[in-house]
Amino acid sequence: MRMETFIRKQLRMKAHGVTKVEATAEGLVATVDRLGQRRLRWGECGRPARHVLRRDPVRRWRHLPLGSTPCALVYRPHRVRCVACGVRVEQVPWAARWSRVTHPLSRAIAQLARQLSWREVAQHFEVDGKTVAATVRRVVAWGLQARPIDSLRVIGIDEVSRKKGHHYLTVVYDLRQGRLVWVGEDRTEATLEAFFAGLGPARARQLDLPGHVGSLCRRRPATRPPGHPGLRPLPPGPALERGRR
Repeated sequence: MRMETFIRKQLRMKAHGVTKVEATAEGLVATVDRLGQRRLRWGECGRPARHVLRRDPVRRWRHLPLGSTPCALVYRPHRVRCVACGVRVEQVPWAARWSRVTHPLSRAIAQLARQLSWREVAQHFEVDGKTVAATVRRVVAWGLQARPIDSLRVIGIDEVSRKKGHHYLTVVYDLRQGRLVWVGEDRTEATLEAFFAGLGPARARQLDLPGHVGSLCRRRPATRPPGHPGLRPLPPGPALERGRR
């Protein structure tokens, strides 16, 4: 299999293809271009684009190293017009919006960040520390949005110290699935009630909670304040980031 075909299939390109792969002093550089007149997608809403206006200057994305050789993608993205969104840069299938690393490299960074510090991860992949922080926040936000909370039955509640001076986070785990469900600031009763308020009374009644936590949930059903959107992922960069550091 040719290197161009391997990269195209690895990144699941349909409207794009790799025209050439060159060995430079910085590593391998794969040049990407549009295949004929294949339909592009709007970068904001993701719908197929009908009107292609112009092309932007060349942009560069870091990709997973091939062995010990760094690899990068270069491409001139198109500007497309959307009736609802206006003129936007097209959506590329190999990277998230505003990201300068590909999806495979993002997953590798997030996996290694679970074992090493962000500085060590940045040194390993030879990327900037801000790139590691942004990648981890994006992957965590995606995981929290995709988490199934309707199947919660047995949860574990713990507290972790995020820095010196008695600054704590309250963390909630799904013990059956072995995954993180929620993180809140501080370790007070109000913090725990905020979790149950986001979970909702119907889901809270399904939980198998022992002791005072279960009685608290059953005797005082959590009510959402007006306009409360329910259980939602953490916004990028708050308590979870500080706790990881």
